[in-house]
Amino acid sequence: MGNPRFSHVKKALLTHIQSVFDEAEELLAMQHQEKYTLLEDAFENATDVDELRVAFEQWYSDHAEDLQLEHEVGELWEAAVGMIEDADKEGDEDDEDEDEDEDDKKGDEYEEHHAKEDDDDYGADPRER
Repeated sequence: MGNPRFSHVKKALLTHIQSVFDEAEELLAMQHQEKYTLLEDAFENATDVDELRVAFEQWYSDHAEDLQLEHEVGELWEAAVGMIEDADKEGDEDDEDEDEDEDDKKGDEYEEHHAKEDDDDYGADPRER
């Protein structure tokens, strides 16, 4: 069997370090939330996209070092704008899919209606059809 002290020390170290990491993550999350709130505040007075960009660039300039972001201000801006364009493209594709679904539904209803007419005529005299 192994040394009991070794196991206790190992477990104590792992538990303590996990606790330190958890505290660091919690602190980092709070700092990020504070920076995010400051960004929301910076956007509060903007009335158009140009003013949003100026406010964003100023916020980035003030806080990028603290946040240690791996992206430049222009990259972040373009990525956000790209998300809108991607969503617009998906929306257009979804609209096309909805149109196709509607056409399929109408076709199914047409077939069901005519199938019912055929069923209604089933017992009738063939000369009357």
